[in-house]
Amino acid sequence: MTKTIILTIPDWQAGNREEYFFGAKLINWLIPRKDNQKEIEVDVEAPSNKGLEKENGVFGQSIVKQNVKAAKKMIAQENPEKIITLGGNCLVSQAPFDYLKGKYGNDLGVIWIDTHPDISTPEDFTNEHAMVVNNLLGKGDKEVSQLVENPFNPKSFLFVGLQELHNYEENNLDFLGFNYRVQNNDDILSPEEIKTWIKENNFSKTAIHLDLDVLNPNEFRDNYFAEPGVSDFPAAAGNMTLNQLAEILKIVSDSSEIVGLTIAEYLPWDAINLKNTLSELDILK
Repeated sequence: MTKTIILTIPDWQAGNREEYFFGAKLINWLIPRKDNQKEIEVDVEAPSNKGLEKENGVFGQSIVKQNVKAAKKMIAQENPEKIITLGGNCLVSQAPFDYLKGKYGNDLGVIWIDTHPDISTPEDFTNEHAMVVNNLLGKGDKEVSQLVENPFNPKSFLFVGLQELHNYEENNLDFLGFNYRVQNNDDILSPEEIKTWIKENNFSKTAIHLDLDVLNPNEFRDNYFAEPGVSDFPAAAGNMTLNQLAEILKIVSDSSEIVGLTIAEYLPWDAINLKNTLSELDILK
């Protein structure tokens, strides 16, 4: 029997937003599961009012590094064939994808479904979750990327849903040798293009990273770009529909064996705001 684990990593520090902690807990409740899937959770320090200190240009760097180490240890102890990872922010893909690369080698391709390429460095950005792809190459933030034992090649990644990029993101993608295209408006990679990429690269296994901010916030209101009362964001919002996402996931499943799936950056704003409101009631304290 294939061993699959469900790994919850409620890391909020790498995104420097407390809401990621609660989002990871709730997405764990939402997903369907099978009886034979073992569930484990990384013990991440819960949010407090202390805030995070900046270390080597990155907020909470030592805590983030500790979370990655804990995830690596738990995965190694389980030695699974497949990993479903629930976050938290995008950095939660680092440990499981590193492990899967070590297990499947060049047979593994990565479908990175995200509005952003996550190839920043501490010189570009202050939050670790924007560096995870660069880390998986063994680059990015040297303090956290040194934990990667099985670095990827840029050719192993297919970006799906990329929106308008910052100049430093374009520069990093070009410098690192990624093949990509910005997918504004209705130009999202088609299922056939994804199928062709998998076939041409002989990827019999795939790992999918799904950052929910890739979805159009007018349709899916539980992501970063749908935060109530906020209209000015530092990056372009996603434009993918749920139907498009379903088609993409199906073609990947039909074209290869999915051995890794990360669902990250779930921000259920209404539930969070209701939770905060109720927390003020004396009877509930």
